[in-house]
Amino acid sequence: MQDKPRDLMVGEEEKVTISICKEGKNCPYLNGGSIFQVIAERDYWQETAEKRERVMNLAEKKILKLREENHLLKEEKQSLQQELNQPLIKSGAFKREQKKEEDKPAKKRGAPVGHRGASRPRPKRIDQYINIWPTECDRCGDHNIKVYPSSFEEHVVQDIQVRTINTSYRLHYGYCSICKKTIYPKDIEAIIPNSRIGTSARAVSGYFRYIGIPYRKTKRIFKDIFGLELTHPSLLNFDTKMAENGEPLYEQIKNIIRHSHWVCADETGWKVNNENWQLWDFINKEAALYRMKKSRGADIVQDTLGEKYGGFLISDFYSSYNSIEALGKQKCTCHLLDEINDIEEKNKFPEDSQEAIFCQNLKSILKEALDAWNRFHAGKETEEDLKELRNFKDITAQKITNILLYPSENADIQRLKKRIIKHNNELLTFLEHPEVEPTNNRAERGFRSSVIMRKITFGNRSKAGARNHAVIMSIVQTGILNGRKPLNIFLSLATNPQKIRAP
Repeated sequence: MQDKPRDLMVGEEEKVTISICKEGKNCPYLNGGSIFQVIAERDYWQETAEKRERVMNLAEKKILKLREENHLLKEEKQSLQQELNQPLIKSGAFKREQKKEEDKPAKKRGAPVGHRGASRPRPKRIDQYINIWPTECDRCGDHNIKVYPSSFEEHVVQDIQVRTINTSYRLHYGYCSICKKTIYPKDIEAIIPNSRIGTSARAVSGYFRYIGIPYRKTKRIFKDIFGLELTHPSLLNFDTKMAENGEPLYEQIKNIIRHSHWVCADETGWKVNNENWQLWDFINKEAALYRMKKSRGADIVQDTLGEKYGGFLISDFYSSYNSIEALGKQKCTCHLLDEINDIEEKNKFPEDSQEAIFCQNLKSILKEALDAWNRFHAGKETEEDLKELRNFKDITAQKITNILLYPSENADIQRLKKRIIKHNNELLTFLEHPEVEPTNNRAERGFRSSVIMRKITFGNRSKAGARNHAVIMSIVQTGILNGRKPLNIFLSLATNPQKIRAP
């Protein structure tokens, strides 16, 4: 039965008639196939064609980009080839032409405009005066010159005196009428028993050693400049004797560090007879203690500070510092900032990602805390300033807690969050107690002279040498912290043990 046309009303005036196919779903023109199947196939192939067109467009863009990169690489290759073909030593004319091509104004030599010049001031002490009289006229050559003793021009020169002094100490005998015995002077500070080398030479050799000059170069300096022949074993013996004389003072420094209010601690690698050892330092504003041990474990920290340290321990995040109890701990803020920078550089987070926002916010919070601590120490440090700083600590702690809620599946970010949560009470101690430094930079700077020596000498050849280094370096650095000159410290160490005074 043929379907009748249906009338559909469109609006009020128009009438549209739609005819429905009498064949229904099976069309004879499609060999009896379904109309809906044909439409579905048409949609599928149309969608497939659109996808392939998009892929082709992307491929075309990538090809264009690679062509541009290829063009730039060819230009760079050509430029490098031209530089390679140029002579290694450029003539002055070539340099002048190059400057003209660059069209850059040449920088004027000398100090900047407005810079005040400086000259060496006249010494307050004059050791000797040398009068130089005119003997001949520089115009006519006449020798009959009248001298004006009170009229002269003064030229003061500072110089050094290099010479070897041979001193003979004559210890005269005497007779005691009470004891009825013959006596002679003993324990003379300038005389070292069984030694033909004086205290000044020993002190200078020790000073050379601890500014990074090896023994063999020290030996050469003494020979070439002072004319004093010294052997390598003699220099080793000087070092050992000074360390022995400094042992009592070394124990005093150890006791000062153990009972200090705060201390910075760090460790670095050291070679002892080609074995891996550790050089530890524990340092504050008053004393510096160095220890040379094969272990890098917590036992060194406990042996130095005790299992219950009564002060604040400032360190990096190394686990050995977690083993002891302390009045308080401060983890190095700079180490934490460096770790955040390393994570950013490693992962290359997109700017709008949660990880990038987390890192930027955490760095901003830590830098604000450091700026607040620096402003406090730059100001008057009143009670009101201290109260404000402690309030700022609570605000900063809350900010860190808030950003820890940022979601992230990145392994580095999760590790960083765990570290912050683990040491949450040790990150902002410097805001609660401003006398505590926020970083262990002081401990790292304390290694500077030792690291220079390590690069030159590659460590020590024996355990005794390592012990000598720890003892002498502790005494020297402690003396420097208390305003003593290093050479004077070595002079004290070169004398008899009974004559040593603490820096």
